[in-house]
Amino acid sequence: MTRAAAVVVLLAAATVALWLVAFPADWSVVPTADPQTYASPLTPRHWAVAVAGLAGLAFAGGFARGPAVALLGVALPAIALYGWFSATAEVIGANLWIVGTLLLAPALAAGVAVLAALGNAVRRHRVPG
Repeated sequence: MTRAAAVVVLLAAATVALWLVAFPADWSVVPTADPQTYASPLTPRHWAVAVAGLAGLAFAGGFARGPAVALLGVALPAIALYGWFSATAEVIGANLWIVGTLLLAPALAAGVAVLAALGNAVRRHRVPG
């Protein structure tokens, strides 16, 4: 049980580090050339880096200890970080961060679970016993 907890802590730390590298610190809308138009500071590149990194961490977590560890160490911190960054962003109109978080959570958890199960299957196939 101690090894699983250590893997969860390492995955959570790696998830936070990835998040800080992949995304800007402030998710508030930014003005554009048109004074009536604002844009999101998040680009497709930000999301691509985050998705690729989270996929790798989920696979590694499943390979190390199984899907439950990956869900706790990767999905849970990522969902919490998404909610926190969204909630603290200044936006125009309704701040619907809770809706976005609730929509993200099942998809992210399912993706992490599938990739972790794949990592676990690879480990079981490679390691005799």
